[in-house]
This record gives sequence, C-alpha cells and structure tokens, in this order.
Amino acid sequence: MPELPEVETIKEDLREHVVGAKVERAELLDRSLVEHPKAGEFERRLEGVDIIGARRRAKHLVVELGSGDSLVFQLKIGGQFLLVPPVEEPTSSLMLVLHLDGARRVFLRDETGYTRAQIYTAEELSERFADLGPEPFSEGFTSGYLKEKVGGRRARIKPLLLDQKVVSGVGNIYVDELLFDAKVHPRRKANSFSDEEWEEVHSAISGNLRAGIEHRGTTFSLYRDLLGRKGSHQNHLKVFLREGGECPRCGVKIVKEKVGGRATFLCPACQREDGSGDNGQLELL
Repeated sequence: MPELPEVETIKEDLREHVVGAKVERAELLDRSLVEHPKAGEFERRLEGVDIIGARRRAKHLVVELGSGDSLVFQLKIGGQFLLVPPVEEPTSSLMLVLHLDGARRVFLRDETGYTRAQIYTAEELSERFADLGPEPFSEGFTSGYLKEKVGGRRARIKPLLLDQKVVSGVGNIYVDELLFDAKVHPRRKANSFSDEEWEEVHSAISGNLRAGIEHRGTTFSLYRDLLGRKGSHQNHLKVFLREGGECPRCGVKIVKEKVGGRATFLCPACQREDGSGDNGQLELL
C-alpha cells in the first residue's frame, strides 16, 4: 500500500514531468474511482485546465489545477500513475486517463480497484484535511507533541501511530520498522513510555520515512513510480515480512503477530512487551 514515501515519490515525479502541462481531456474508464463530484462533472472540471502544482498531504496525492480546484487521489492498495511516453501504454485495470498536451497521457491503473479520486475547491479541501494530524517532517511534530497527544493513553502504540489524526502518512510497513529501530513492542501502552523513549520513537519515525523516500518507496508487488520503476526500500527492511529471518541486531528469529488487526513483524528479544528489550547496537546491513 502506498504510504508517505511512495506518495512523496510520485508527487516529486509529477512536479518534474507533468506540472506545467494542460489536461486536454479526462477519460474516466471506471466510474467507481470518483467519490466527488459526480462522474460527468468530474470529467468536465478537468477539461482544458492547467496542472500548476503537485503536493502530498498524509497519504493523499494532490494535483493543483489552474482553475483553483485540486484533484485528490487516495492510492489505497495498488494505485499506479504511469506517464506515456516513456512508459509503454498499459492495457489492463485502467480507471482514468488524463490526455495532456504534447501527445502525452497519464494513466491511472489499479488491479485492486480501490483507488479513489475527488475534485475539491480550496474550501472543500481544507475541510477534508481538517482532522489530519501533523506531517512527520513539520516543525510542530516533536517528541513532546507525541507525549502530549497520546502519552496519557492506555492504547497500544502501533494503532496510535497508524491513526492519521495522530501523525499523517505512517502506514503498516514503516510503523513496524520504526518500532523495531526504537526497540519498542507494538503492544506497549502509550502511557508506559519515558521521555527518552518518546524521543527514540520520534527519531525513528523521521529516519524510516526519510530512508523510504531516499530509496523511492517500497515495492513488493504493485507499487511503481510515474515512470514505471519499482522502489528499492524493500531491500533495506529489517523486520517487515522477514518472519523466520534473523534479527539484524541480536540474531533472534523475527516473528509475525497480529496487533490491532494488522499483520505485525518484530523481534521478540529486542522489542519486549514489558519494555526491557536488548540495548545492543543495530548492525549495519
């Protein structure tokens, strides 16, 4: 599922290759894609508009239009944006084609069919994003914020970090990795953390997301960037989908559990539920 690093990568690709183009027409191939407005108005509001910017909010990809509207995508599990050319034209699982000037097209495809799109005015967009938590790289996102926001709660730390009202953009892959780096069990109660542990969690959030961006995202099966390329962060993961492999810190076998209904990967020695994990240093991979 595209999380912050994957959406950030696509956003940067759009800025490099698509921003400045004109949408000559929009071809809606799967009406289930559109949540707002109605399908006919969706196509009409995209016809003849300039693409003047691209940004990301949480896991949302926001394409800014010269009309003042924003075209917003939630890529869910398997959404792909592909620019043709240079990418070879895709033929299956197509949901939308944006026909650009200069004989270029942006194809949105999704084998799962879960991607959703909306067109919002500036006021509607502000209202839609009003409940989202701070961005992980924003000035206001600090260890102190985390402690104040959730430090008094008895809830488990993993579901709290997955809550987009607490922090925006963190998903299942990166939360398992950051909790491993912070030596925190995903079932630890938030009200059991020391100030030092909140600092470790905050640092691990930033570090893991920045690494994911540097490696242009994580590809297990469906994720691709705008030019059809896979990410490489899957080659740097320490615990996620590593069940049965050796912990890179202590050598104990990585286990798979379920926390908050989500598949969860961890080292039972380094990430003890009682908070007394191994303090050894992580070996360089």
